[in-house]
Amino acid sequence: MRYALTLVWLGLALVPAVARAGGASVRETTLEIPTYPVGPEDKNPPLWNLNVYPYPMQTDITTDKVPVKYRVVILENDYIRVLILPDVGGRVYAAHDKTNGDFDFIYHNHVVKPGLVALRGAWLSGGIEWNFPTRGHNVHTFSPVQYKVVKGDDGSVTCVVGTREWVRRMKWAVATTVYPDRSCFRNRVLLLNPTLTHNNGYFWANAAVHAWPDTKVSFPPAEYTYAGRRRNPQPWPIYRGKDLGWYKNTHHAFDYFCGTPADYVAAYNHEHQCGSVHVASRHDSFGKKFWTWGIARSGLIWEGILTDQDGQYIELQSGRLLTQGDTWIFEPHLQESWDEYWYPVKDMDGFVKGNADAAVNFAPRDGKLLVALNVTRPLRDAAVRVLAGDKVLLDQTLSIGPGQSWRKEIPFAGDAVSCRLELLDRRGREVLSYTPRHPQVPPPELEPEMPTGETASAEELCLAGYYAMKHWNLPRAVELFERSLEKEPGFTPALRWLAVVYYKTGRFADAARLADRVLRRNEDDHTARYYRALSRIALGIPQRVEEDLDLLARRAAYRHVAPFVQAALAVAAGDLGRAEERLRRALHENPGDLKARAMLASVLRHRGRTRDAIPLVGRVLAVDPLNDLASVERVFLGAAEPDSLAVLRTDPQHYLEVACDYMQMNLHEDAAATLELYGRQPGAPPHPMVCFYQGYLADKAGKPESAREHYARGAKLSPDYVFPFRTESLAVLRTGLRLLPRDWKLHYYLGTLLTAKLRWKEGVDHLVAARRQEPAYPVLYRNLGEIYWHRFRDYPNAQAEYEKAVALNPKDSAYYLALDRLYALQGDHPKRDRLFRRAPAEVQADFRVLLGRAAYHADVGQYDEALAILRRHTFHPWEGWTGARELYVRTLHLRADRFAKQGDHEKAAADLRLAMEWPENLGTGKPHAPDHSREHYKLGLCYRALGKPDLAREQFAKVLQGPTPKDSPWRAKAQKELDAAGSRNRPEKEGPRRAKEIDERGGLG
Repeated sequence: MRYALTLVWLGLALVPAVARAGGASVRETTLEIPTYPVGPEDKNPPLWNLNVYPYPMQTDITTDKVPVKYRVVILENDYIRVLILPDVGGRVYAAHDKTNGDFDFIYHNHVVKPGLVALRGAWLSGGIEWNFPTRGHNVHTFSPVQYKVVKGDDGSVTCVVGTREWVRRMKWAVATTVYPDRSCFRNRVLLLNPTLTHNNGYFWANAAVHAWPDTKVSFPPAEYTYAGRRRNPQPWPIYRGKDLGWYKNTHHAFDYFCGTPADYVAAYNHEHQCGSVHVASRHDSFGKKFWTWGIARSGLIWEGILTDQDGQYIELQSGRLLTQGDTWIFEPHLQESWDEYWYPVKDMDGFVKGNADAAVNFAPRDGKLLVALNVTRPLRDAAVRVLAGDKVLLDQTLSIGPGQSWRKEIPFAGDAVSCRLELLDRRGREVLSYTPRHPQVPPPELEPEMPTGETASAEELCLAGYYAMKHWNLPRAVELFERSLEKEPGFTPALRWLAVVYYKTGRFADAARLADRVLRRNEDDHTARYYRALSRIALGIPQRVEEDLDLLARRAAYRHVAPFVQAALAVAAGDLGRAEERLRRALHENPGDLKARAMLASVLRHRGRTRDAIPLVGRVLAVDPLNDLASVERVFLGAAEPDSLAVLRTDPQHYLEVACDYMQMNLHEDAAATLELYGRQPGAPPHPMVCFYQGYLADKAGKPESAREHYARGAKLSPDYVFPFRTESLAVLRTGLRLLPRDWKLHYYLGTLLTAKLRWKEGVDHLVAARRQEPAYPVLYRNLGEIYWHRFRDYPNAQAEYEKAVALNPKDSAYYLALDRLYALQGDHPKRDRLFRRAPAEVQADFRVLLGRAAYHADVGQYDEALAILRRHTFHPWEGWTGARELYVRTLHLRADRFAKQGDHEKAAADLRLAMEWPENLGTGKPHAPDHSREHYKLGLCYRALGKPDLAREQFAKVLQGPTPKDSPWRAKAQKELDAAGSRNRPEKEGPRRAKEIDERGGLG
């Protein structure tokens, strides 16, 4: 089967043949990049970070640069070169304009120098990263993903990157295509929810471009922007007399989200005469964003953190929804796909509009109109027209191609708003048009905010819980749903959403009970009916399941997925004919359901109709070349060899997910065969969960001895980095405990899984059961310590567990940090001191431990020792983190208070002046307008005590003149001091009197 006939999603045969110049090429090779490696990933599961678990954190930032070879896919033609790194999140590493001195219109960072920015920590600046489905830089941004190279019949070349994300078990893929005759590259985005549950959806493409003083960012006409979420809109582009489109006019880190759905965002560098354009239809991709670190040192410090020599960057981003505070509920078995384009521009003196074919500048200047064009595809005998009302100012025929710039100045003294530019192809079809007349922009539509106080209604609390759930805060959502039900026990929306949460966390009986309560009050609540059916299937309760699914199959919201669930029931009943019919029905309602198509191939295989099944799998792989289930099914069909499964990357989780897909369809033998395939892959590492699933499947097949052997083999493997996350694993691990009831690792895995599913009260029982056997595994004791600390607030028990963890692994800095905090909470400072002194040298050198050590010294009044640590060492910040500087300022204030109490106001004043400095080794640069009101006020007190009333008044006045908030207590105190100074008749006696007051109250505050 030819790709030209089947690659519907990639669209590789849909571009008409045109002149191909030198053609497009693709190379898979290696690229050596100077790299600051990230140390070992954290073996401790991020139990409370539900946007990261089951992934380990990547926070061990190093400072040694070494050469590292990366796999790279290079797509290029005569105009552009695009580099893609599958080993670093599948990001577009860089894109260059070959017609303009190899200008990197997608910022090329020539080092891999991670900073602490992403969800898991490590993050690389530059290129384009793909963020789905969780807000923030995604969990794979510094990890390998799957990829595949495809060549199109039209001469185009494509690299597809993507993966399953295990937090929510959804799939993303991006196909980057370079065409022979175009100076743009296309990203075709594919998002899939192959699960049976509703999940949060979120997508933003984050591209970096150069930030120079001459850089200006353009959106389509918009009167306002948002920052972060759809709240507090701000005028755009002119705000407080400044054009915020210019990079140089934003002093602090800020994000500008175009206030209305937009087709493009661009950055043009006026002195360099080059720029970058991003295009994505506002109908597909509402959001366009400009983000900057700002030009103050608070942002510029990140240039040195993230690169060695490539300079500062800004980000042009494109999102599915309007802002990054917006998410959608991604329904089960649905998929979304759209196209985005990126291209360079040059020699235009600016930019006002662009689409996938062309970009234009249209600017009145000194009695003339400047018209400048770039195009991304060849245009022969095109027409450029400029009209002012009915008057034709310009009507010119031209031929122009990618890499060329056309410009013309037209005499015109009128109002440019009346003008219109048209670029037409040789057949008179519009390529691009532009008018300076702005369309009417609707007023902002702000995101809802719900009260959550005692007077909030059940509906308000439920809606607040719904938005908390959409904003990734599931524990808060559950709390608000429960509070809603306290107000009104029968409030069905809260019952329904709790049922959804309970099902997704494996509380199937509770989910069925709540869904049933909903249906007793509202039998037309289809979501409640759907989750009641799923919960009863999970519990093995057949009552009314088929009836519920029959009803759902008639309703628009579930008619695509209810037949899929029914097909699984038919397979379990041995009725493959009905299973086929139900899967075909699901595909009739949702032709894009890749999972249903692959499962239909499986059912046909079991019915002996292999020839009918193979084309189905081919269609799946044409749409998603990285599809795990279809890749495995193709092997089972005999249409591919097992070595074709290299796309699964010998990652056990990909095989486990395929096994779970087959288990969901009740094809248990296929699930077992999938895991056998994994074991035969060259280089596939043994994994406990693979063994456990094999044991579970053997047990279901009536082979208890084989099952016990599989479980025993898995129990012998290391538990390092094994963080169970699937609800299916609950039954798998419980079956293991039935067969091997004394195995501590099975208890450990089950306890960890339950804790991660917000079921820590159940989880702790299994962790305690594992602890009774006293295994020498520190993560077990750390997990118990976390639960005792953060859930029970039982500090003594938490301390005891962490002390055990430290004893077993004295080189894990995180254990020392946790113990230090626990000792501090209990006021046991001598233990803090001994803890740090006894730590190994490598732990003592960890900047996080050094910060904890400095905090200890500050807490016990050893200010000189604390400041010595803070001055001598470098602290790596998370984005937005100011912890080291805050400790530095706090320590200086405490020491200044001590000096003042001792009557040494000169030294106190010196410390306060130091507190207004910004040593960058602390990981924080000086903001544009820092608020030093506290320091100025206390300096005023020092100068007054020193008998220097003029200097004192100057400091008090600075409090009022600075950026101090109107409600700041320091402002009120300074005003009081100035008022008092104005009424004093004998200021020469003020110094000794104020010194006495400071001494009596023990400080300057």
